[in-house]
Amino acid sequence: MNKKILISMVTLLVISCSSLAPLEESNKIYTLDDISSLGFKVKKDFSTEFPDSIDAKWGFHDGRDVAVARYPSVELAKSSGYISGSEQTELIEVVEKNIAYGPKVERTECRGTAQNKPDSSDVYKQRSRGIIGKENIFLINKSKFFENTETLTNRPAHEPCVRREPMYTEFIIYGNLLIMAEPLATEDKDGTIKFLEDTARSLP
Repeated sequence: MNKKILISMVTLLVISCSSLAPLEESNKIYTLDDISSLGFKVKKDFSTEFPDSIDAKWGFHDGRDVAVARYPSVELAKSSGYISGSEQTELIEVVEKNIAYGPKVERTECRGTAQNKPDSSDVYKQRSRGIIGKENIFLINKSKFFENTETLTNRPAHEPCVRREPMYTEFIIYGNLLIMAEPLATEDKDGTIKFLEDTARSLP
């Protein structure tokens, strides 16, 4: 019995150590087909110029917004790509209205309150029927979720944006790629970076 426990503990230790292993550098030149093979669904090209890049596209991967810029060489990705990644994820102190993003950031996201997080459990709230209009009542087959005084409602679309930040908060350089990702409401910075590294490891 003790031997089985020891084997289990060693196995868990090996798995834990391997998951903490740093991402190894890649010298490969990846194509759009390589990126698409991950299931990355391209939505649009960036309007912003990414100097020295072949292309820069944003779309969706594994339930979140992801962006990828390709460069002709690994060296250009490490230099020009790093600069563009820093520019597109630049978070600044709010000095004008609710703007908390740098001047080069193209894609932004409202953050700072629960309704700004699409996967947050706080998106839907119980509210008194007296403070909402008919257009905000959430009904199924004309039946209310709560008797008389309360109903399940979505937060009003006109609720002000507390802080507008960069859509992408973290990035990595891998091979000839700059990869940026939107954070999930349930993760911190390390979680977003882990997602990026796991995505890179999955490339062919």
